[in-house]
Amino acid sequence: MNPNCELTNTYKCLDKNGNDKNGNDKNGNDKCNERSKKKKDTLVDKAKLWNIFDTEVLNPDKQNDPLECLYRTISDREYCDQCQSSLAFSDEGFLTCTNNKCGIIYKDILDQSAEWRYYGADDNQNSDPTRCGMPINPLLEESSFGCKVLCLGPSSYEMRKIRRYTEWQSMPYKEKSQYDEFQRITIMAQNAGIPKLIIDDAIRYHKKISEYEQTFRGDNKDGLIAASIYISCRINNYPRTAKELATIFHLDATSATQGCKNAQSIINNLEKDMDNKDKTAFCKTKPEAFIERYCSRLNINSELTKLCHFIAIKIEKMNLMPENTPHSIAAGVVYFISQLCKLNVSKKEVKTISEISEVTINKCFKKLETKTGELIPAVILKKYGIAV
Repeated sequence: MNPNCELTNTYKCLDKNGNDKNGNDKNGNDKCNERSKKKKDTLVDKAKLWNIFDTEVLNPDKQNDPLECLYRTISDREYCDQCQSSLAFSDEGFLTCTNNKCGIIYKDILDQSAEWRYYGADDNQNSDPTRCGMPINPLLEESSFGCKVLCLGPSSYEMRKIRRYTEWQSMPYKEKSQYDEFQRITIMAQNAGIPKLIIDDAIRYHKKISEYEQTFRGDNKDGLIAASIYISCRINNYPRTAKELATIFHLDATSATQGCKNAQSIINNLEKDMDNKDKTAFCKTKPEAFIERYCSRLNINSELTKLCHFIAIKIEKMNLMPENTPHSIAAGVVYFISQLCKLNVSKKEVKTISEISEVTINKCFKKLETKTGELIPAVILKKYGIAV
């Protein structure tokens, strides 16, 4: 008998370690499978340990259930509805509960910034293949969701036609008409030196007025376009007269005046069911609102401009000229100071810049002349040698 073999149920050939050639021991157990199984168990145990570690770090209160983000759109608030904890804005801009056990997100936001995309370097002849999505204009919603076809110099005739057809179809007729009116308001107002803040408000109000159920044509429609600037100026405490708007938009005074009345009537009808605090607040037109503009056009220095402003405020408080309009009073004050201080300003020049008749200016001047001592401070009277 071979000394390296022993007889159990069958004859097996064992090596010096007591294992056969298949890796089994003398009892028939598979030691290779046992070693691989122990190795797998070790890996599983390590994974479990790391999972436990992560759970302890991320969830110190041992919450097994994952947190669920609840997106809600609600009004402004300071405390959480669930736990009454204070709310704060997160880095992403969400209004979030500060309690770690709650963490409800109360308000979702939309990113209104430009959306950039990279389309690869092989799809275009340009070195920069990035594209930016069009900004969404709330005044022209349908037109904002279009696309623009780029057409460079070496492009074919067919490609240029595609670009032209795309431009024609990207804007519906109604919005194209509104866009032309917006452009007209912007260009006319910029040429008149009106600030952009007033232009933006004018475009927004013209959108509301133009969508009113009542339609206007011809001069009435042109008057409504001019009235949008009138309303915006009144809202921003920068009033303009209907005659000034008629000059800016190249209209007659009657059309501009009627347009302003129609626009105010439309806004009142649109806001009749709203709360008073939500309605459009028009500022009161006062004489001092026109002083600086009139003096600037006549090249009157800052000291006398402040004096005119002071007199206009005093007239308003003392109610000296209730029968005259604010811009008539302003024109009268400017002419009154120019005559007392012996400035080289004629009545015709005041009429040109204020669009107030010479007769009205003269009436205001005579009324102010009788109140010289009450309106002008003694220091100014002494400085300019004005006799009372």
